[in-house]
Parts: sequence; structure tokens; C-alpha cells
Amino acid sequence: MKEEWNILQILRHSRHDWLNVVQLIKGNLSLKKYDRVEEIIQEVVHQTQHESKLSNLEIPQLASELFVFNWENRHHFQIEFEVVGTIKNLSVYEDSLLKWFHDFIDVLNQCCQQYGDNHLLLTIQLFDEKLPSVTFDFRGVLHDEGKIKKFIDSANKWNEQLKLVESYISKEEFYLTIMLD
Repeated sequence: MKEEWNILQILRHSRHDWLNVVQLIKGNLSLKKYDRVEEIIQEVVHQTQHESKLSNLEIPQLASELFVFNWENRHHFQIEFEVVGTIKNLSVYEDSLLKWFHDFIDVLNQCCQQYGDNHLLLTIQLFDEKLPSVTFDFRGVLHDEGKIKKFIDSANKWNEQLKLVESYISKEEFYLTIMLD
């Protein structure tokens, strides 16, 4: 069952995440690991830039789910996201993307090792000369890659707005790219 987030829960989780970052910086400063401090700061800047871009795509439900995804204890993997290219209004795709995302996440959650080091990178690509696309790049341990392959192979049943562009799957990784049409 999906958890509904209220503003206090969101602020509590956000504050916890920021305190972790501050502690990381403080610890590395005390160890005089200045290069690592610079890396941490660059990672935070990079992440917040992608959060800002995602917030401006006019897909508030999907953006909200991505922002709180890693705070929920019901997934067997962590998710990262990035937005590459020029900001566009993707509101016409939100319902299709949201439904597909939920179906895909359910399948992936069933197929990856429960306590593995599993990560999914979601990249939204927005280039002027091309239709928008979304790439899902998974690294971790899959115990049932056949189920994911079956889901991907049913791409012709997804919906008229989402088209499979490419995919690859193995026991420890997979990627797939869908185009928003």
C-alpha cells in the first residue's frame, strides 16, 4: 500500500538527509580529506539541480513519488534520477508515465534480491531535435530477470504514448529506454 506523505514527514526526512550530508562533510573535514568534501558538495549540487529540473517538468505526481521513493521501506532498491537537456512541459505524459512507472516498479520489486545493493537510475532525456525519452538503468542482483523480460516484451501493450526504444537484461543489470510519443 502506498504511503501518503504529509508536510511534517517530508520535512523530517529532508532534514535527516541534510544532517547526514553535513555530518559527512564534517567528518571528512576533521580527517582533512578536502578532496572528498569537494566531491560531496558537488554531488549535492548535482542532485539538487536534477531535483529542480524534475520539479519544472509539469509532472507533479511522478516528481513527488521520485522525491520520496527512497524514504519508503517497501522497495528492494534505491532510485536516483537525472534530467538531461532543456526543460519541457511533460504534463500530457504524466498519467501514462505514472501508470507505467507503478507497474514497472512492482515488477522490479518482485524480481530483485531483497537485501541486495540494488540501484535504479532513471534518466529523463529532453533534447530539442528528439522526442523525450526515459532510460531505466538497473545495477544489482536479479533473481527473476525472466519476469522483467516478459514485462519489457509486452511493450506493445503499454499504451500509445510510450514506445520501447531499446532494452538489455542480465542477472546483474538491465536497461531500457522508452520514448514519449
